[in-house]
This record gives sequence, structure tokens and C-alpha cells, in this order.
Amino acid sequence: MNGKPAKEKIVAEHVSVEFEKDTKSFLAVDDVSLTIQEGEFVVIVGPSGCGKTTFMNTIAGLVRPVKGTVSMDGEEITGPSAERGVVFQQFALFPWKTVYENIEFGLKYRGIAREQRQEIVRKYVQMVKLDGFENSYPHELSGGMKQRVAIARVYANRPQVLLMDEPFGALDAQTRTIMQEDLSEMFVSEKRTVVFITHSVEEAIYLGDRVMIMTARPGKIKKTISISEENLVPNRRQMGFDDVIATKEFLSLKAEIWSLIKAEILAKHIY
Repeated sequence: MNGKPAKEKIVAEHVSVEFEKDTKSFLAVDDVSLTIQEGEFVVIVGPSGCGKTTFMNTIAGLVRPVKGTVSMDGEEITGPSAERGVVFQQFALFPWKTVYENIEFGLKYRGIAREQRQEIVRKYVQMVKLDGFENSYPHELSGGMKQRVAIARVYANRPQVLLMDEPFGALDAQTRTIMQEDLSEMFVSEKRTVVFITHSVEEAIYLGDRVMIMTARPGKIKKTISISEENLVPNRRQMGFDDVIATKEFLSLKAEIWSLIKAEILAKHIY
């Protein structure tokens, strides 16, 4: 994990989440415990409606568990924080602001000096390959470009943890592949802790250091699989998506993870 010594960053202990619907409560997440190390890229997959996003929202501080705790650096999470940046599937940009202004927004809000803001925005515009589009508005951008802006905006605020909820789910297949490769490069260069939600098994294996498979609702952790140099491809983060997914190691991991998810889908008739 990026050469860093293991340090616990996010710890969830016996987390359960309930919601009210039609005067009845239902259990969305049931007794989830896990530890995410600093600098680790963890991907959570599972059937639709299994509680992936709900659990991620407990890390974001947007949802409070009815049982258990979630902590960051040993401090219990009780609400949102700039130390945990969130990227959603929908782009969530300010339509009246330019690319530059969207990326700058959090920095300006925090009172960062103008020259420093310019330097930071310039860095992340280049990193997400949007040079020349600084003065464009969201309606002038493609879906992939909008999501690049959203990712750059979160990175620019320098959160310790990035929480990404199916950020590429609304993109076409070609754009999604390119975005996966770019995110992998950014993960290597930025060295942040990432928690990533997806329905795509291929995406999970390509991006993750570990893949956590959740059961059908109420969501539990069914199995955790490490995606290491030994069981995948050496230097995979320097390889293209298409090259990685063609290897026999990748296909073996894909079959294993999909079989676990499929069993949950069939058992609960979620299709």
C-alpha cells in the first residue's frame, strides 16, 4: 500500500443502520466491522440495495448508526468533515460556476489565499486533464469531463479520505475505462485513503487493494479479498485496464467475486 507502514485510518465496529419507511423500521446494514488502513484503496461491492451507500454514508458522517461506531484516526465520526471528501455518481457541480470556480469553491470557502488557490486549482486541472477548459461551464462539458471536475474539486480540498459512490456509473463504457485508469494514476501520485462503491466487479478488481463483498440486505461483509501483486498482475497500476482484465489471474478473481454476489442475488431474488 504505497510503501507506507500500516496505520488504521477508518475503523467500523459492529455498525448497524436502520431506516423508517411507512411507519416501519427496516435494517439496512447489520453488524459491520472493518478496518481500513491509511493509504489503502478499498472497494465495496454487492447486490443492489444491499447497503453499500448507506455504510459509506456512515463514514462520511451523513448517517448515524443505531448501533456501533465508526471512527477516523481514533476519533468517533459524528458528522460531516472536510477531512472526508465525497464524490457522488451524479456530478453535483454548480451549474453557474466555471470549471475553475467549481474546483476553487472549497478553497475559497476555507479562506485560502488567492495565489495559493490558483496554484492548487492549476495543479488539479492538469491532473484531471482539463487544461483549456478552465472557463467552461458544466453544460458545455461531457459526462466524463464533469466527473473529472468533481474529482478535482474533492482532491483540491486535500481530504485525508476520499469516499466515492459509483462515480463512474453514469458514464459510457469507453469513458469509464479511461476514468478508471486516470483514477488509478491519481491514487498512486496522491496517496490518499479511498473507499469506493461500485456494481462493477471488473472495476473493483482493477482499482482496489481489497474488495469487500456485501450480502443482500441487511448488508453484512460476506468476504474480503485482497488484490495483491501475487494474485493479480505485478505493476497493474502502471498497466492499462484492457491489459489487466485480459490476464488469467484477473479472470479467476472476477469469477470468484461474481459467484459470491450472484449467490446473494439468487438467494434473495434481487433481479
